[in-house]
Amino acid sequence: MGEEKRTKKKIAVFANGWNSENLYRYLTGLSRYTPDCAIDYYVFLCHSVYSMAETEIKSMATIFDLPDLRNFDAAIMFTPGLNFTDIINQLIVKLEKSGIPVLSIGLQHPGFYYIGVNNYNGMRHLCDHLIEEHNVRDVMFIAGSRENEDSNNRLIALRDSMSAHGLPFNESNIFYSNWEVGTVMFEFGARIRNGEKLPDAFVCANDLIAETMSYTLTDNGLPADSAIVTGFDYMEEGQNFYPSIASVDQHYDTVAEYSVNLLQRILNGEDAPEEQLVDCEFFPGESCGCMNCRNDDIRRRTVVRGVPRKYMMTDIVEGRFHAMEKEIIQSVDYEDLKEKLHRLFCLQTGMALEGDTFYIMLDPHIVDFSLSDIENYPQYHYADVMDTFVAKRDGKPISAGVIPTSQLLPDSAPEGPNHIYYFVPTYYESYVCGYIVLTDCTSWLPDKYFHMCESRFNRALISYRRNMQLTSLNTKLSMLMEKDSLTFVKNRTAYDRYIKKMETQMLSGDFEPFAVVCFDINNLKPVNDALGHEAGDEYIKKCCKLICNTFKHSPVFRIGGDEFVAIAVHDDYLHRYEYLNAMREKMEELRNDTTISPIDRISVASGMADCFEHVGDDYSAIFRRADTRMYDNKRLMKADMR
Repeated sequence: MGEEKRTKKKIAVFANGWNSENLYRYLTGLSRYTPDCAIDYYVFLCHSVYSMAETEIKSMATIFDLPDLRNFDAAIMFTPGLNFTDIINQLIVKLEKSGIPVLSIGLQHPGFYYIGVNNYNGMRHLCDHLIEEHNVRDVMFIAGSRENEDSNNRLIALRDSMSAHGLPFNESNIFYSNWEVGTVMFEFGARIRNGEKLPDAFVCANDLIAETMSYTLTDNGLPADSAIVTGFDYMEEGQNFYPSIASVDQHYDTVAEYSVNLLQRILNGEDAPEEQLVDCEFFPGESCGCMNCRNDDIRRRTVVRGVPRKYMMTDIVEGRFHAMEKEIIQSVDYEDLKEKLHRLFCLQTGMALEGDTFYIMLDPHIVDFSLSDIENYPQYHYADVMDTFVAKRDGKPISAGVIPTSQLLPDSAPEGPNHIYYFVPTYYESYVCGYIVLTDCTSWLPDKYFHMCESRFNRALISYRRNMQLTSLNTKLSMLMEKDSLTFVKNRTAYDRYIKKMETQMLSGDFEPFAVVCFDINNLKPVNDALGHEAGDEYIKKCCKLICNTFKHSPVFRIGGDEFVAIAVHDDYLHRYEYLNAMREKMEELRNDTTISPIDRISVASGMADCFEHVGDDYSAIFRRADTRMYDNKRLMKADMR
């Protein structure tokens, strides 16, 4: 790729889309605090969670391998929600090798600039509040995963608070959920039904787990206030929940402000702090027993009014991606798929919910998606080139074709307003076949619309591949049904279908010149009688080979036991007399060669008729003339043999 003159800087951002609201606050903050026409952010989104199959997790995570970081000015690793140690470590190695400045949000690593959230203080305030204000003595901590640093910092704060107040706390007071709400629901639902004593408080690693725990209480016949339930992250949904979730705000908008200031100093070559911390803040709520402390009812009224709008928007977005899924499933081949997606996203009028700047880039290997085992495709990595299936910028279609994968986009906007490009992977099992790019759709994060787009596309690929396999199988079966099993030329079934199509073309006047050449094998019965039917079959094959070698570029059909037809077209038609005479001369040579076996001394009668000999002739009339001439030739050949 040539040098690109640009005024805006390019920053790569690596994040997990399931940590949607914190990421939403952070990226919204980046947009708010970044000066105009200064930086484009390229956000590479993974949506992996512990409950997924390993193959799916690895395929999703390859989105982090997509960018060539030599083309970027800096990178941001947004570690909250990344969850998987292997994924984080692989990403760290990639960032270390890049040679560009790296901002690590939430995880300290040597050589990276670090901006963290002081989870400890907010969590300690929450725990002290429960003990001192609500007389909590027995706590169950529903943690995230064992290796998650944020979850572990919250656990440390809880331990310290319990210890400072002289209260017991041990491993039996901890349950690791791996951030899975279903795990929480089933585990604690079973404990309640088994009659286990409830703790005074469930302190949860995030608001979603807290909401799940509250539902688990009421779903099992207990009042919502049977135990205190607290969360973490101070999500909008938790604030509007009933009872409103007591939680800790990590102030990711402030983290974003720190990030932009740090980036500007780094990119300007100024001294920049290597470590910064943002304080988080505890907010009591109804779920800890602090009623009417946050004007919850007023907020809920506003939220309830917006619920129908949210459902409407979700239906519209789902409809758009359902249309995409439908087009993929109904595509009959690679070019049809390309045309359908281009028409849907670039040519159809109406609301472009995916945005005016949108791309679908796919590995050209997908053209053979049905023809080989998936193991023969690239495993967990992107191909070197991508084909532009859909490309539009500012609502205008772009024609780009195949581009180097390192280029990412088939076009660029080196000047003008800032943009945030969101990259989500497309894959089929271990075959990572491309990516989808949505632009400036940060508001989609809380509602998981990026994941909806990704999952709908990937689900459609399963049906698309199955359709391609069925099409390929049907084609092979059709070829087998239309092939003569002895000579492997086309059979009578194929001939009838071919002639029907030709007759239609002749009626319309839109057909290429052709000649019908009829053949009938001589001496087959004597060969069979003298040498046996196996020798007779070999004789038929040798005769057929001579016919095929004579009219090499024309269809040849076996229409009976010893009868063949060739439809001479293109160059074979132009040289039809020359070729047929050469064939007859060859047979005369063989007939006079007494050194060869009878089955090599092949003899075939032939007759030819041209489509333009008589005006108004249909195919049947042309065939009858060729057949008559073939029998005339057969009588002459028999007379010569006497």
